[in-house]
Amino acid sequence: MVPSGIRIGKEQLNVLTYAYGIASIGKNETEIRKLFVEMENNARKFGLQINQEKTKYVIVERKNSLKKNKRGHLKIKNYKFERVENFKYLGVKLNEYNNNQIHLQERIKNANKTF
Repeated sequence: MVPSGIRIGKEQLNVLTYAYGIASIGKNETEIRKLFVEMENNARKFGLQINQEKTKYVIVERKNSLKKNKRGHLKIKNYKFERVENFKYLGVKLNEYNNNQIHLQERIKNANKTF
């Protein structure tokens, strides 16, 4: 079984958190659902709520399976979340192909602008 999430060093991560956001990363809708339910249950313990308008999801899949499984929204409990192809987290563009070429090209382009 291929692990979900992303590899940073020797660690395989499926939840990234920082002061202003959380990125849940899964390879299919089932994993995204499990991560969301766990996150929502923990948030509720501290009196926090999920902001449906600001919450999006990305499913990192193999390229050939993306087209047939693409859906616009995911319904979990009373929430409805939009699926996006990529998003920026802490200045890094993450995408559904788990490919950092777009991010690297953008960084090179911005660096060239400064010269």
